[in-house]
Amino acid sequence: MLKNFDYRPVPTGWTRFEPFDDDLAHFALVDHAQQGLNSGMNSAGLGLQISRSKCNDPSPERLECRTILNAEILSRFSRVPEAVSYIEEFASMHPEMFGGNMMLADRNRISVTEYFGGNARSELLEDGYLVRANHSVFGLIDNEGENSLTRLEAMTTFAEDIYNELPRLSEGEILDKCKERLRTGPILQDATRSSFILDIGKKTIHYMLGRGPWSSFTFSLQKAVA
Repeated sequence: MLKNFDYRPVPTGWTRFEPFDDDLAHFALVDHAQQGLNSGMNSAGLGLQISRSKCNDPSPERLECRTILNAEILSRFSRVPEAVSYIEEFASMHPEMFGGNMMLADRNRISVTEYFGGNARSELLEDGYLVRANHSVFGLIDNEGENSLTRLEAMTTFAEDIYNELPRLSEGEILDKCKERLRTGPILQDATRSSFILDIGKKTIHYMLGRGPWSSFTFSLQKAVA
C-alpha cells in the first residue's frame, strides 16, 4: 500500500500506540488538527489508508468521526472482511461523517470502501490491485475533480505497470519504484506532508515527513530505524 498525505501545515508525525487492554498495537500517522488517526498498520499486519472527498470544504476536523473510526479499526481488527463489515455499519450509522474512501490490506486480501452520506460500497480482492484518489469511483456521488482524476490516472498506470513487473523485480527495486512514484508529480503535491508505504508481508511502514529522510518501523523489531 502506498499513499501521500496531503494536508494543511500542522504538526504531523508517525507514532506507535501501545495497548493496555486487549487491543492491538499500531503504528500510525497523526496530526494536531485531527482526532483519532489518519493511516497506519497494526501488529496483526492490517494496513489502513484513507482519502477524503470534498477536500476544499471547511474542515472542522476536531468534530469529525472518520479518524476515530480509523483508530478503532487498527485497535480491534486483524482481517479485512471483518473490518470492512464494521466500516459499512459505522458509515450507515454516521451519515454526517466526511465522505471519502478507506483502503485495507492483510496478507490475503485488499479492499476499498467508499462512504458518503450514510451510504457505503466495498470491493475486496484476493489478487490484483486497487487504486483510489479523492473522488468516488463507484459513483456514490458525482464529485470528480481535475486534480483527483489526474492523480488517479497516474497511480493506475503505475500500479498496472509494477504489478506486471513484480515477478522480475527484487524487493528493493519494488520499494525504490514506489518511493520514486510518491515523490514525483502529479502524485507529489505542494501540500504533501508525509509519503508512506505499508509492506504488509513484513509488517513494515516506510515513511517520510515533509522533505526529510525516509525512515521505517517494523513490528517484529518494535523500533523505528532511520
